[in-house]
Amino acid sequence: MSSPAAFGGYDDWPDHAGRTPHLPGQFGALFGIPTPPDVVVGGAPEGGGVRSREVHVRDGVRAVRLRWSVGFGPDLAAWLLHPVDADPATRPGVLALHSHGGIKSLGAERMVDLPGVPAHVLAYREQAEEGAAVASDLARSGFTVLAPDAFGWGARRFDLGVGDPQAYDAAAREHEHLVAKACALFDTSWAGMVAHDDLTSLAVLRTLCAPGPVGVLGFSGGGGRAALLAALDDGIASVVVVAMMCTLASLYPDHVGHSWLLHTRGLASGPDLVGLLATNPARHVLVGYCARDRLFPLQGQRDADAALHQAFAAGPGSYTPVWADTDHVFTRALQRDATEHLHATLPPTISRTMDSTEERNP
Repeated sequence: MSSPAAFGGYDDWPDHAGRTPHLPGQFGALFGIPTPPDVVVGGAPEGGGVRSREVHVRDGVRAVRLRWSVGFGPDLAAWLLHPVDADPATRPGVLALHSHGGIKSLGAERMVDLPGVPAHVLAYREQAEEGAAVASDLARSGFTVLAPDAFGWGARRFDLGVGDPQAYDAAAREHEHLVAKACALFDTSWAGMVAHDDLTSLAVLRTLCAPGPVGVLGFSGGGGRAALLAALDDGIASVVVVAMMCTLASLYPDHVGHSWLLHTRGLASGPDLVGLLATNPARHVLVGYCARDRLFPLQGQRDADAALHQAFAAGPGSYTPVWADTDHVFTRALQRDATEHLHATLPPTISRTMDSTEERNP
């Protein structure tokens, strides 16, 4: 059993679900994605506008904490990152999507070089991403990066009445099942709710980076988020999915213990993970495979690789597989490959640096 306290901070979710239609199209229906609201950068907070809060500058990267309403529940928060000496509006944009990782007390902070990140999150970063702050490194390489918290994580977490981050994460592991059941009651899915929030983040990124096509990158659960966003938005020209690609049928019977981000109605019998990436053969896709990944069977990864080769064989886009002889890890080598892929497949930087007297927004 559960109680209203199990959904703390989301008292308005049932009403929002009841009055918000699904996003049009195949995937809006399949995942039960509520149509996201318009978000105005620079608008009044009470009107859903984006506002900025804390600012950090570390190793040549400026990080600004942004917040905005998505229409229900707690505000969504994200980190906007860019080289400190550059106007973000001159740099191609990349949406950096954090993993699941069993850590819901924080979201995008695991990808950002910030003070005060809890020790258990730093330990996860060391184990799963070889100590790198991936979003900060992308910005340092020249991109304007937006790293948002996902629905259920960080600023968008449920209030479980647990203050200690590690204790919260332990409680959230069991709580995920309740949220997934609530999603079913509201004719949606956990992946659909995450996509709803991510679509608002994508819209915010486009108002802050250089005009033109954008990229999206994600590791593990973030890779699944990236694949679904690619299926929803043809304006995403470059996609990086790491350690989150195989045929879903291959997960049975030994690999079904994934989070609810993967267990979505109709996905395995319909587009599969491969089909999400293959919706637009004009885009450029890099997939990082981990040959010793304990979460995904090797044959299922190989089958997905073969299917993506076939899907992109005629172009005009491209598919680049990168295999790492490792467990479920976003290695430094894979990170370099991902960064090079994004630089090669996104429009070049607009030639204008920020003068020290210019006002920076946000």
